[in-house]
Amino acid sequence: MDGDDPDSGKVDWLDLGPVPDGERPASGVRRRRWWYAAAAGMVVAALLLARTQHGTPAAEPSRSRPNLASSSPTAPSAGTPPDGTRSATPASTGAFGPPTSARVTVTSLDRPLLEVPGSWELFGQGPGFVVRIQLRSGRVTRTPVPDLHSSGSASLIAAAGGLIVNPLDDVTGYFVPDGRPAAPLPTALRQASDLLAGPDPRHLWARTGTEAHPTLTLIELDGRPAGVRVPIPPTAAVLAPDGSGSLLMYGIGGMYDIGAGGVHRITSGTLLAAGATRWLSAECDDRYQCTTIVTDRSSGARHAIDLPVGGYQPVFGRISPDGSTAALLRTEGATSTSSLHLVDLNTGADRRIGVSIRPDVSYSGGAFVWSPDGRWLFVTDGSGRLVAVNRTTGQPVELRAAVGPVDQVAFRDTAR
Repeated sequence: MDGDDPDSGKVDWLDLGPVPDGERPASGVRRRRWWYAAAAGMVVAALLLARTQHGTPAAEPSRSRPNLASSSPTAPSAGTPPDGTRSATPASTGAFGPPTSARVTVTSLDRPLLEVPGSWELFGQGPGFVVRIQLRSGRVTRTPVPDLHSSGSASLIAAAGGLIVNPLDDVTGYFVPDGRPAAPLPTALRQASDLLAGPDPRHLWARTGTEAHPTLTLIELDGRPAGVRVPIPPTAAVLAPDGSGSLLMYGIGGMYDIGAGGVHRITSGTLLAAGATRWLSAECDDRYQCTTIVTDRSSGARHAIDLPVGGYQPVFGRISPDGSTAALLRTEGATSTSSLHLVDLNTGADRRIGVSIRPDVSYSGGAFVWSPDGRWLFVTDGSGRLVAVNRTTGQPVELRAAVGPVDQVAFRDTAR
């Protein structure tokens, strides 16, 4: 699908039947609430570790309700107003149920927002809306979304053909088809709890099975199993994608990586950042002598870098695709904002970037995302500013598109 072709967003979705009885999860309310509480407890514990080591006040994770996000190429209706904004009328979303009655608007800026491949798309989630930004063409699609009345975080998945928004508490999520109004998730995806991004835009990870015997299952976008099932402990908390197509899981003994290859422990310390090729963790010996460690995922080779242990927010750091740089957030002193840092994983050199992020945004796990070539880090500061940080220079470039306050971002390359 070409990101600049407005007619290329047609996706054929298979008919969605119910998940077989043997794969239906047990009552999701209690399990999901416990799971979210466990994840939040892990983050708080890690921050208390950081505070103990450095005496820096640690911000509490936000409990505020996140909103939705969306994306996709659209064929807008005829009649373009002078400001370049066009509207698409609500259309059927097939098996995804009735769409909302709100209109999708498309704005053409007639200029590139960034000189990047035409297939690169950035998605943003804000209060009551989602946006899809085609960076090369300067095309912005804005989709109103209903209030989910969710009390926790949500996974934002840029899938083939649209955006999936799935709250991690017991609230039904939405699918925003490319250029079409939002619609509730189909039955098959609602029954598979806790959806997270899979190894490619056409697959998802879902927690299935029973409360006593849960399973991490790879599924297709229509909810059908894709042939990979990994049993997981009922007490474990699956937190986020790890950058390689697998997931991060917090359990007894530390942080684990879980996916098609099974379960492997990453560290018994605190995971700071993950990526396709490396992990970054803070680890301490029996005498509480602590070091920041870089681990090569393919070989298992480890080396220490001269980076202070503590102060950096755990889990949600992101390592560039080539493994050279980690994007981390650090709470500075008694301030209520977090500052963005780029850390060289070979030398330990730490560059503070001129971008500050609200704590409630930073703890959503979606404040920033790397481009596929690792040249750009796309960031939202939560106040309406979207920036692309050049990894080489460390300079933020503001993406001048009036999209409103965006709390979470996601990325899709339609050439994949």
